[in-house]
Amino acid sequence: MDQSPRDTRDTRAETRAQKSAKTRRPAPRARRASIDPITFSVILNRFSTIANEMTRTLEYTAWTSILALARDFSCAIYDRQARQVCMMDALPVHTNSMHVVLKEIARVFAGDVHDGDVIVCNDPYSGNTHVGDFVTACPVFHKGRHMFWSMTKGHQLDCGAYIPTSTPASAKDVWQEGLQLPPIKFYEKGKARDDVIRMYLANVRWREWLYGDLMAQLGSIWTGRRRLIELAAQYGNQEIERYIEAIFDYADERMGAEIRAMPDGDYFGEAWLDTDGQGGTDIPIRAKVSIRGDRVHVDFAGSAPQTPGANNSSYGVMQAAAGIPIMCAIDPTIPHNDGCLRHITVDAPKGSVCNAEYPASTALATIGPDDTMQNAVWKALAHAVPERVMGGNGGIHCVPFFSGRDSRGVKPQEWGCMMFNGAPAGGATATADGWPLIMTAAGMGGLKILSVEMSELLYPIRIDKQEIATDSMGHGKYHGGPGVDIVIRPTGGAMECNLFGDGSSNPPFGVIGGGAGIGGGSCKENLTTGKRTYCSSKGHLVIAADEFWMGTSSGGGGYGDPLERDPELVLESAFDGLVSLESARDVYGVAINRAMMTIDFAATARQRKKIAAERAPLEITTPNHPGASDWVVRRLRLGDEYLIDPQ
Repeated sequence: MDQSPRDTRDTRAETRAQKSAKTRRPAPRARRASIDPITFSVILNRFSTIANEMTRTLEYTAWTSILALARDFSCAIYDRQARQVCMMDALPVHTNSMHVVLKEIARVFAGDVHDGDVIVCNDPYSGNTHVGDFVTACPVFHKGRHMFWSMTKGHQLDCGAYIPTSTPASAKDVWQEGLQLPPIKFYEKGKARDDVIRMYLANVRWREWLYGDLMAQLGSIWTGRRRLIELAAQYGNQEIERYIEAIFDYADERMGAEIRAMPDGDYFGEAWLDTDGQGGTDIPIRAKVSIRGDRVHVDFAGSAPQTPGANNSSYGVMQAAAGIPIMCAIDPTIPHNDGCLRHITVDAPKGSVCNAEYPASTALATIGPDDTMQNAVWKALAHAVPERVMGGNGGIHCVPFFSGRDSRGVKPQEWGCMMFNGAPAGGATATADGWPLIMTAAGMGGLKILSVEMSELLYPIRIDKQEIATDSMGHGKYHGGPGVDIVIRPTGGAMECNLFGDGSSNPPFGVIGGGAGIGGGSCKENLTTGKRTYCSSKGHLVIAADEFWMGTSSGGGGYGDPLERDPELVLESAFDGLVSLESARDVYGVAINRAMMTIDFAATARQRKKIAAERAPLEITTPNHPGASDWVVRRLRLGDEYLIDPQ
């Protein structure tokens, strides 16, 4: 019998031992017997090498910093049935959903797919993630047979929205998001469709940069095409297809075994979006995670209706958000391909914030709804397999899109940049502290920050400060990774600042007694008056020449009781500036001699005993209510203001 959303206790239908004793139907014996393990290993690793070369090709040839430096893209290989064969060093929000848009591409051009074609798509209602993600795919033929798809997805600097950003938080519908491209051919039978490419470039800002990124993505898929043809030529079409099925079977069996080791039951989690882009706050997302045998089903029923702003999920992002926590809770040596993905299913009511209906805007799908849906799933999993989960990852609200007109040269130049440098950190696990720097739920460590020197060289900005934010993480036996304090000012005239993230007022959660991250936030400050204008996780600000923008990103959620953390590790964190001496004493119960930076172990034992006696019982996850961050409230001064989704 199902439980209420508030009741998250385990309803085990079987013990772990009973589930582990079950066996799934094995792959056909004839196919198994004919597979040579050495050839299997060689072909499996050849696919990984090809995907890696595709990734390096795109990274080293892209023109904009969002691809070349921040690496906000993914490359993957699919078979002709649009089943994921391999991805390498990619973003989970992309690769857990690229098969959805590829299936739509294959459907639209069924019977009209030819050698030399290149098909692109950025339409979220054609299976894509959001309008900012630009898909390029080419079929790979060998000896006249369609064998593979070589595919990339890259986040574009611009997509022609009504404001200069590819993530317009205030968009009210798809038309305000910018140019929507359902599956369309840019190349046909090896010949460029120059009229279509010109049409695309005419609808975006910074055309030269975007053309460079387009050619980088094409170079990547063409590199994959060339290497896949070489592979098919070496082994033959039939042999390659047999080993692809074996690769799927291998991942399928290992994935099934991992899930069978989890207790059957229905588990519940709830999380909240900060805002919807139009002033609405604390939008609930609820997840029911059902584990049965070797299958996991995620149901987002009970979540809020779709919002009037851009903070809605597309169908593709819904698929990714349900699957990423499950994929992160399994053995990382299992190849992430179709054999894994087939074990996970997901539902959400159409017209909900988790599965928006046309023409609702989904411009922020990969940033807000994705992370929040993942948080709800992670919280549910904490009740099923706490040893496999992690604390919440920080939201990406301190990653502004800056743009303007650089007045420093002889001829003013238009510019734009998505600054990843204020990105948040990751949550702790049962065995380790969280990762620092740009550990988002969507990217899971696959993104990078820009170097200060390159940022100031490429754009008319100065980064006055970029350093670890003390006490920004959730504390615990293992604490979350630390967030970042960052200060940026314009050097070539006023600049626009478009914020588009989430997770500021609803901070990263802690697990099994671990604390929440701070949430964080951002503001602009006038150098003359000192007045600060704080902004919610989304909104539009103008940073004048005599102003600067500053932000504090959140550290990740903690894991486990802080009183169980090794005092020596607490001392080390205090020495490094990650944790303050006050937190060391009041949260971890560690008495540190300020002058000598040494531990008083007797005083520590007394302090820990006192804290344990006075505090409330530890929870499986925390916080479990909306709007839990007080970061902004604690910093507001007389004369400051706080704006929710300013436009």
